[in-house]
Amino acid sequence: MAATSKEVAVFNDAIGLSAPDVSRDRRMRVWAARLYYCNCLRVLILERLMLCRRECADVFANDIFRRHFSVMTIVRKCALSIFIYVVLASSASAPARATEPAQDETLAYNIGVQTYIYGFPMMDLYQTLWETSFDPNRGHDRTVNEFFNFERLITSKDDWVVTPNEDTIYSRMFFDLRKEPMILVIPPTTRQYWFPISDIRHDFDANLSWDTVGARGGAFALCAPGWQGVLPGGVERVDMGTPLGWMLPRFAVNGDTDLPGALEVQKQVRFIPLSQWGAAGVMRPKPDSADFPRFTRNELTNAKEYFTTLNTLLRLSPRFGHPVDEAMAGWLREIGMHPATKFDWEILSPQTQRGLERAATDAHKAITDRMPRVVPIINNWQIVRLDKRMSGEPMVAAAGAMLGLLWNPKDVSTYDVAFLDGSGSPLDGRNRYVIRFQEQPPVNAFWSLTMYSTETQIFVPNAINRYSVGNRTDGTVVGKDGSIEIFLQADEPSDPQERTNWLPAPKGPFYLLIRHYSPKSAILTGDWLPPPVTKR
Repeated sequence: MAATSKEVAVFNDAIGLSAPDVSRDRRMRVWAARLYYCNCLRVLILERLMLCRRECADVFANDIFRRHFSVMTIVRKCALSIFIYVVLASSASAPARATEPAQDETLAYNIGVQTYIYGFPMMDLYQTLWETSFDPNRGHDRTVNEFFNFERLITSKDDWVVTPNEDTIYSRMFFDLRKEPMILVIPPTTRQYWFPISDIRHDFDANLSWDTVGARGGAFALCAPGWQGVLPGGVERVDMGTPLGWMLPRFAVNGDTDLPGALEVQKQVRFIPLSQWGAAGVMRPKPDSADFPRFTRNELTNAKEYFTTLNTLLRLSPRFGHPVDEAMAGWLREIGMHPATKFDWEILSPQTQRGLERAATDAHKAITDRMPRVVPIINNWQIVRLDKRMSGEPMVAAAGAMLGLLWNPKDVSTYDVAFLDGSGSPLDGRNRYVIRFQEQPPVNAFWSLTMYSTETQIFVPNAINRYSVGNRTDGTVVGKDGSIEIFLQADEPSDPQERTNWLPAPKGPFYLLIRHYSPKSAILTGDWLPPPVTKR
């Protein structure tokens, strides 16, 4: 429900969008801000009801959820979300019981929490963009619109991507389509590959892969929103949700001996500006680093840097016509943010600054707390079956971004994540565990079980340089019935069979992730589920 023309006129007049020479009473401005804030919340409540309706339809069309969750589970989820919005609305519209400065801080806090969560996926992605493309301390030689090819399997020394795998080699690229489309060329190959392509919000706009493109390869033009030019013949158009985005191509590798073949395919991939399509040589202009302000992982909880950079990013890479963005626009103005203007932290009142500082701390903690519960949990495994677009669920999108960058949609690969053992206790390398697969994960490509340090979210250093075990691991002992037992502990097992199937753990907290590439229907429907991790 949009604000009425009278409400909009009152609000615009109160905050100075009309007749700026007229003196205004502060109390009127506060009242008008609350009125506009409540209207934004009314829009979100209605959107939430519609989203829940769609969720129920989607959820109960999927066997895995219908089998393990009741209708009331979904209803409670929707009711809780709407209750939160109503509480926030009441805090903004209730009669004043305190001084106006206190109200300013409360309003800034409430809006700041929502804004922080809403912006986290793009901010988490942007800090990776800046650190890998512009940070002078990293000594990189690749920037925006250039592939960085990782020419070996990832080890525990690599920290540029969280929750990585060692089943594939990676390429990485952040791209900027503001000037013109860029054409991605995938060579013909018989090797399995995956090119998940995301906008800056962590929403997938395309997945160009062996499953969708096949061995033929092809040329694909990534186009910014609203681009209306003409493409060369034979080039397929891919419309992106935002001008900035990234891709993390993967090429299947079965160990070090298979690496040269994968590298040969990787080197043949091209990314060409439309204006230079067909040219003998490609000259890429270097991006203006002034367009990309400094932002590091350490600043994710720094309110001043977070909200300032978020405002810049919204200007650099807008997403037009999205209902959540349109509803958020009114909120952002209340804390001094607007993509068309520069956000100036210094002109905010001390009360607003305090509210935003508390919001950044509390919202980051809320995302961290939600991360282990971002998806349904069965046998204390998070059952991750991702859709292509997550930004309609801001908290789920934020928690998913914190857990791992650019996971594939479920038709390409699925994931199971465990932070807890079968009894509900946190996984910790000071204990010993075993996981027994009575039936191996049913896949058309491969599966693997990988261990990560909870503290660093990367591989665990160990003497045998083993970070995962799966159906392609050499020497794995398989039972006569096809079952596999994998032993998880920090110290090397004394039993030879256990040592063969040993996945080394840190001497502290860890988490596990099972990848299923090209999963069969049993994984998608829930007929196959991961067994619990058992403490020995």
